[in-house]
Amino acid sequence: MLAALRSAVLREDPFGPFGGLPEKVRVDRGKDFLSRTVTAAFDLLDVTVEDLPAYTPHLKGTVEGLNRAVESMFLVSLPGYARQPRPGKRSFRPKDEALLGFEDFTARLLAWTLWWNTEHRPAPLRGKTPLQAWQDDPTPLRDVPAADLWTFTLEDAGPAR
Repeated sequence: MLAALRSAVLREDPFGPFGGLPEKVRVDRGKDFLSRTVTAAFDLLDVTVEDLPAYTPHLKGTVEGLNRAVESMFLVSLPGYARQPRPGKRSFRPKDEALLGFEDFTARLLAWTLWWNTEHRPAPLRGKTPLQAWQDDPTPLRDVPAADLWTFTLEDAGPAR
């Protein structure tokens, strides 16, 4: 979670120009988001955490919509995807289907993300790409220098070893 938070905050390639610190984040009741470590990280970054009520996906529609898009437009096309069959395919995959390694999966995900952000025009954005909508949004964000976050993903494990 800390590595994901660090990537979300920094405006570096391959994730930029998206990023920065908002005044507030809304999280669901997932243990990962409400853990002591993540809560302390948000406190350190001076970001207010709003814990949403259980079973209220309508309060985080953008995230839920993006999650559905990743699954229906990206994950379903990958070898080894087993949740549902691709259109026109049978409901099982060949036993000898070669799965992607971490590097190949990451490369494909980054390429899909670049396409989504710079070419895809979701209907709710009224003809804009997500990048255009991000750049047009006047919400103030604070930047954090990468040097200030270089140990951000390291949590104190307790007693010295």
